[in-house]
Amino acid sequence: MVVLPLLGTFIAIYLLWNRYVFARDIGLLFTFYLLTGLGVTIGYHRMLTHQGFEAPAFLRALLLLIGCMAFEGAPIFWAATHIKHHAHSDEEDDPHSPLHGFWHAHIGWLFHPERFPDPKVYAPHLLADPVAVFVDRFAPLWIGLSLLLPFLLGGWTGLVWGGGVRIFLLTHMTWSVNSVCHCFGKRPFETTDESRNHWVVGLLGFGEGWHNNHHAFPRNAFHGLRWWQFDLSGLIIRMFEALGLAWNVQHVSREIREAHRARAESLREGFQALRADLCARISVAKAELSRMIAQRLEPPVSEQELLAITESCEQAVKRLEEMQEHVAQATHLKKQKLLQYRQESAELLSQVKARTTRKPVLV
Repeated sequence: MVVLPLLGTFIAIYLLWNRYVFARDIGLLFTFYLLTGLGVTIGYHRMLTHQGFEAPAFLRALLLLIGCMAFEGAPIFWAATHIKHHAHSDEEDDPHSPLHGFWHAHIGWLFHPERFPDPKVYAPHLLADPVAVFVDRFAPLWIGLSLLLPFLLGGWTGLVWGGGVRIFLLTHMTWSVNSVCHCFGKRPFETTDESRNHWVVGLLGFGEGWHNNHHAFPRNAFHGLRWWQFDLSGLIIRMFEALGLAWNVQHVSREIREAHRARAESLREGFQALRADLCARISVAKAELSRMIAQRLEPPVSEQELLAITESCEQAVKRLEEMQEHVAQATHLKKQKLLQYRQESAELLSQVKARTTRKPVLV
């Protein structure tokens, strides 16, 4: 997914430099970029993952099949990854949170298999979906077709442009939603994560760049909520709906959007107070644990016991520093996460105190 398309792109640059490129090659690049990209945005994302609309079996299978040809993995695994992202957005369990760095959010997470989700946990309903299971089972075949068809239509240069370059551009555009749209752009809606709208990703990603809109209303089939937010995927879904090929299409009314803004504004002050309280508690706990590390135990304890107590204090301080860094970096944390951190900091301090007070008095 990462290396081979990059090599194909280097070859394409060499061919372009030597003017060995044909209109057919560029046509294959744009055609397959458009088709497979819409397979991901409409099929994988809005239909399968978020159930933003329903469609007949043949259309669902077609959308998932061309989504599979995008070279971004099988549909059930893709959906499970995205569901996990929404469940833990910009937290430790988020597969591709930018809190671990822009590079990690964009592409680095792919090299950490421990972050991959278990579909049985995050997408068990899809394992009972016959259409999704069928496409998923034969994923290698559809992925192979994404390379075979450009080759049959354009020869080896068609494979380079319609295969390698297209996969390189499309995968990096998809990954830009994870990285760029969680680091740069505007936030018209208050959400408990770092999601943002970015117009460039919105245009090149067929509407996926209106990411803050999406995180505010995940099931909404239309990510572009204003007239100037171009959303090609949303327009095609509207066409499906008009033709009777899509139903139960999820819409968000203007009233719901305004209510969301008003509710978020009323909650913002409470969250800020909770964040300030948590930061103060963590600072106090760190100071007290640091004091414990610096103190001597009287009467003397064995060296082994002293090392064990010191190590537990240092581990507690390290965990408090991790929480403090996360709170400082993430400006939009969930309330439950703040409460969880507050409880954890109190428990860490209590556990270390209990361990030391079993000994004679600290001086």
